[in-house]
Amino acid sequence: MTRNDDAELHRLLDEEAEHAEATKDDPIPASALARSTRPNRGRSVMFSLRLNPDELAAVQALAEDQGVPASTLVRGWIVRQLAAEHADATDTAAMLDRLETDVRVLRKLVAS
Repeated sequence: MTRNDDAELHRLLDEEAEHAEATKDDPIPASALARSTRPNRGRSVMFSLRLNPDELAAVQALAEDQGVPASTLVRGWIVRQLAAEHADATDTAAMLDRLETDVRVLRKLVAS
């Protein structure tokens, strides 16, 4: 940074500091306020269930292995099972997904 750039930077910082101090008690304009959004909040409904401590630990361990929150893992299981239950018998993609999941589980069982 050159001496001129450094001087310009300090001048701008001083101006901003003066402006901030002069307007510190002014209300924040609505356009400057952050708006939070929850895109799926309107369509979601909370569903709770009970698991014993061993079951919960197993779910949490699987979720950690996959790098997702436990609720995301379980939600995925439920959504996939619902899709499988409602799948057309000719829906080979859904059948393959289910088969791949079953094979993955079977490999883990055989390996342990």
